[in-house]
Amino acid sequence: MSESSAALERTLEQALRSREFRDAAGRSGHVPNAVQLRTRARGARRAILAKADEEYSRYLRARATAAAYRPRRRCAGADCRSGGGAALLSTLVPVLSAVTAEALLLTGLALAAFTERQYLPEAFMTVGLIAATVAVGSVLPNLARLSARARHRHPGPVAAGPHTPDGTIEQARAAWHMALLERGVMPFLLGCLTEVRPEDTG
Repeated sequence: MSESSAALERTLEQALRSREFRDAAGRSGHVPNAVQLRTRARGARRAILAKADEEYSRYLRARATAAAYRPRRRCAGADCRSGGGAALLSTLVPVLSAVTAEALLLTGLALAAFTERQYLPEAFMTVGLIAATVAVGSVLPNLARLSARARHRHPGPVAAGPHTPDGTIEQARAAWHMALLERGVMPFLLGCLTEVRPEDTG
């Protein structure tokens, strides 16, 4: 069912269970049964829904406005692929630098223990320290970027208050359902109590 049909069915059941309708039915001489009332309401669907046209239009506008606030994809196709390559490169650089630094430092320590030529282990250890510095220097910007992205995407738990897009949608939907009940479904059902048809006596 469409959203309008679903709202009509939900509001119809709410009206049939309401005290106002039951009291009116108790005062009426003859009351159509629930199946007959539902059939009549569905047959008059367009006329009933038209009673809340203004609120329904306001609800659709709120939904369209909220859709404009939702984040969209910032890249597609080749742009996304190039972005993925940059992300892969930014991940590989610190990893490779760290592995290289470890290998060079271990080689320098081993040479210091087994050779008398001190310039060789010093050279390996110097290059290893440079590689370690590169690894640390490439990790820090990535961490800062990830932290900033996380803060941007998750600014904190925000309730769907009346001034948020989702809160506005809920308010508009509730106003539509209320108008549908008070100006559409309920008057229609109360009118059925005073209108006797041949099928009501069967």
